[in-house]
Amino acid sequence: MLRHIALAFQFLTICKVRVEPPAELAEVGKSAWAFPVVGAFIGVVLVATHAILSLYFPVAVTGILVVAIWVTLTGGLHLDGWTDCWDSLPASVPPERRREILKDSRLGTFGALGLIILLALKFATVARADAALVSIFSAPVLGRGIMVIASYGARHSGDGMAAMFLSGLNSRTAVWAGILGIFPAIAAGWSGVFGAAVAYVAAIGFRHFSQSRLRVINGDVMGGMCALS
Repeated sequence: MLRHIALAFQFLTICKVRVEPPAELAEVGKSAWAFPVVGAFIGVVLVATHAILSLYFPVAVTGILVVAIWVTLTGGLHLDGWTDCWDSLPASVPPERRREILKDSRLGTFGALGLIILLALKFATVARADAALVSIFSAPVLGRGIMVIASYGARHSGDGMAAMFLSGLNSRTAVWAGILGIFPAIAAGWSGVFGAAVAYVAAIGFRHFSQSRLRVINGDVMGGMCALS
């Protein structure tokens, strides 16, 4: 269990957690039940940061700094997938060409727009005088839980990082990720449950739209699902 948690931290954050022996991505898939645990760590850091900074700075400055720390903790991992999807999925080209665009490290116009919109929404929801700390805590937990459960059973190309990850992702792992991911949302009351339901529907919709455009999903699509939810 501790190894799985360590693998999740190593995979999802900038924390330099040493794991011996080094793990294959299939084992990371098996450890995906712990992704919401990593989300809880991120949530605690964000809540503590928001609580401290709001004592000294205006809400706008607090919101910017909280979002900046949020991005920094994850190394921009899911933002990269989100922007790549925006560059690739709207393109009027064959699926093979869309998959090539996903692998291109350059940021296109659509990707830049997607990144701006996402960060602006994050900032707008965090930079409020009445921002609920339970919501700030829940967001990274729920996002990682939904990413796992929405990815389970998805079509993949049969090779690459996503295929190796999904090969290790079983139903039990996905269910536990979903349970741990939704728990903080339940604690937030009916509004949290409703928000979790909307986030899950959005992630599943994003997955099916991506599969219709790419015929498979990859790591960028999974990152996009996390960012969206």
